[in-house]
Amino acid sequence: MSGADADAPSSEGAEQLRACREAARRRLLRERVGPAPLADVLRDHALVHLPPAAAARLSLVHPSWARALVSPLFAVAHAAAPRRASGLFLPAPPGAGAGFLPLDAADTLPSPPLAFLPASSAPAVLSSSHGVACCFSPADDAYFVCNPATGSWEGVPCPPCRITWPRPAIVVVFDAGVYNFGGDFTLVCAFESAPGSGIYCFAVFTSVAGAWWVADAVTPAEGLIPASGVAAGGTAWWRTSIGTAVGYNPGTGRVELALCPGDSARWEIGSAAGTLHCAVRADGDVVVFRLDVHGGWEAAATVSVAEILQRPRNRAEQERTGAITAASNRRIWMPRDDVRLLPFQGAEVEVVLLSGRRVVAFEAATGRRREAVLPDQPAGTDWCAAAFAAHTNTLAPVAPVVLMEPPDDQEDVAS
Repeated sequence: MSGADADAPSSEGAEQLRACREAARRRLLRERVGPAPLADVLRDHALVHLPPAAAARLSLVHPSWARALVSPLFAVAHAAAPRRASGLFLPAPPGAGAGFLPLDAADTLPSPPLAFLPASSAPAVLSSSHGVACCFSPADDAYFVCNPATGSWEGVPCPPCRITWPRPAIVVVFDAGVYNFGGDFTLVCAFESAPGSGIYCFAVFTSVAGAWWVADAVTPAEGLIPASGVAAGGTAWWRTSIGTAVGYNPGTGRVELALCPGDSARWEIGSAAGTLHCAVRADGDVVVFRLDVHGGWEAAATVSVAEILQRPRNRAEQERTGAITAASNRRIWMPRDDVRLLPFQGAEVEVVLLSGRRVVAFEAATGRRREAVLPDQPAGTDWCAAAFAAHTNTLAPVAPVVLMEPPDDQEDVAS
């Protein structure tokens, strides 16, 4: 037997002995300390999954819970935790504040929403990502990045090119990773290089740089729809009226294009698990597609509109949601012609439909349904054509902004 062969068993035995000693040490430590109290387990592992409003009410349970809820580390972890969309921001009628339609009774905002912003008129929510929203006050020509759940906000300067009125095509890109302790954010504004050209450029603002600059990238995006903006995987995306989705990634400087996989007159884009998805109406179904790494679409789920909206329970709901009675007097449910897809975001695929004043969110994987009813239609507001912004309540911090001068080679653009 060689020397190497002789040493092998002894080396293996020494390794087993060390493993046994380590296991014994951990067992003795557990016996001394004992199991963690249930209150500590709930504080450390459950609070992060609660909506901000529900978590705030639990701060009275114990001083350690109150300390955890105001901890910056807890705020970051709360923003990073997977969760469903909380609801939709509604367009503000003249003379009224911005409205918010929660999809869960416990996942709402302080009322009235956005009242903490120093705006002379109701601001419009342009986009939202992981609880951080970008708002615009037309009366003040002012922009704010804020967390509607916590009331924290920062003012940002106007983008360098103001030809995107009446609604700027701005998307807030927020990294909800556990390393974004400061709450840094990025804004991406798409604008036409010349009015009516259909060629779009991109202006970028970051909380770190404190100034806007215009990227080198340009792309055809005829009929870009400003209100359709959504952030997914670090990229800002918009739909166009010609059946394409246009994306710009400020981290890589790349432009991405994707063709609508179905009827472009009945589709909506959204974010699920950090990836761009789109929902398409196809006859009586809604088909959800996921954008793959090659820029193509792959089917993720198919759900019937009737299943999402369900059979009405009574005659009043029947009339409101479009049920009809067949000649045989058997009740057959048919969706209304004005059923519309709405923006969506969250950890899982959730189809959101508007039918009359009903807003129904349907989770494709579990079949879980959430429903809310829009308020009476204010004068001059058409819910079927209104611009909604999906929003998820979190405790995400918003980074302070130190404004800087634009780069020398872009002073003319910013003026």
